[in-house]
Amino acid sequence: MNEPQLITSRRAKIIELALSLREKKGRAENNLCFAEGAVAADYALKLKGAVKGVLLSQEATPKCAELAKKFLDASIPSYLLTKECFDKVSVLKNPEGLALLIEPAKPLKGPEELPKGKPIACLWQLQDPGNLGTIIRSAASFGCKDFLLVSNCVSHLHPLAVRSSAGAALDSNFLYLGEEAATEYLVKNSDRVCALSGEGTAIKFDLCYNDSVSKVIVSGNEPHGLPERIRKLLPLYSIPTVGSVESLNVTAASAIAYYVFWSRKK
Repeated sequence: MNEPQLITSRRAKIIELALSLREKKGRAENNLCFAEGAVAADYALKLKGAVKGVLLSQEATPKCAELAKKFLDASIPSYLLTKECFDKVSVLKNPEGLALLIEPAKPLKGPEELPKGKPIACLWQLQDPGNLGTIIRSAASFGCKDFLLVSNCVSHLHPLAVRSSAGAALDSNFLYLGEEAATEYLVKNSDRVCALSGEGTAIKFDLCYNDSVSKVIVSGNEPHGLPERIRKLLPLYSIPTVGSVESLNVTAASAIAYYVFWSRKK
């Protein structure tokens, strides 16, 4: 039986590698991303050949220790870290004690690779990795595997985005476009676009929208939503609410829109 390599120094090379994956540059140079926690690890078990390394804390939860053994049995390089070493690489306040180094899928090359008859989530310059990951998880739960991220959007491979996505960010399809190219694509496909905005037409929950499964649902930046010039070009929809709260946050609004449009058949 294979045994993990014991890591006791916080300056070990594997520690430096894991830390580098917090930044875009490090992920690009090493062609790896960092996925932490039991949920992401459980998801990663089905990704053939993608997991390149396993980091396990000496104080990992029983669930994480069990998952780590499965990777070890598959002859994937594994490292047993002291609590101090694992705490250094963890992005969580209360680590579960398991993290993976994963080779991510390559991003899409251009709009022509986005499907026409399937759901697409367009995320306009989101800044919070937790929000991005949560939205990816919600979209994936309604069958969406394709994402259009508009420039300056946080990376889907950010460790917190990967964790919040429950692993869905690891095998979905992502296309990054600048504002001009993204606008051109959305306008060209405006008959399929649902751009979320408080000033839009209220979504009716009891109405089955035609061809809703192929909708491109556009969610805006956390504090500002979609730019005014974009709102003028696209069909706008809003989530009807009751009460004194001005609006829903982007994760809640997106999840509701995904349910309305993508959970219904043509």
